[in-house]
Amino acid sequence: MTSLLNAGFLISLLLALVLQMVLLPDWLAAARPLWIPLVLSYWALREPRVPVLLPAFLIGLCCDVLFGSVLGQHALGFVLVTYLVARLRAFFVLFPLWQATLALIPAWTAYAFLMFWIDGLTQHRGDDWLRWLPVVSTSLFWPLVYAVMELIRQPPEEE
Repeated sequence: MTSLLNAGFLISLLLALVLQMVLLPDWLAAARPLWIPLVLSYWALREPRVPVLLPAFLIGLCCDVLFGSVLGQHALGFVLVTYLVARLRAFFVLFPLWQATLALIPAWTAYAFLMFWIDGLTQHRGDDWLRWLPVVSTSLFWPLVYAVMELIRQPPEEE
């Protein structure tokens, strides 16, 4: 069962990486959800048996190389989100889905702020207001991703 969980985790993480890299029109690209933090948040929240911090760091390094950002920028952001969600797991499971969504917004906002801060330090300028749009779209996609991942994560019923 654990190997099945690890395989599901890796497949979902690679799918999130692909979704993060898909080219979108400029007007839509600004609202792209934070797919990788979304998937990492799900696994950190729902499955304590899956080690998520090291894969979060490694996929972050891959994103840094793929997107040409400062080495460690996304790695630090993904580990931050994953750590926050994993530490507060017992707190989140008490809530229904819509309240958990509201409780996860600060973690995704921390990620967006960290990216904004590091880009500011390294002189990578962008539209300051559009930086927060992915947090909104991620929050809107969370219930859908959560429901789909729950269907996938459920073990097959024995006959």
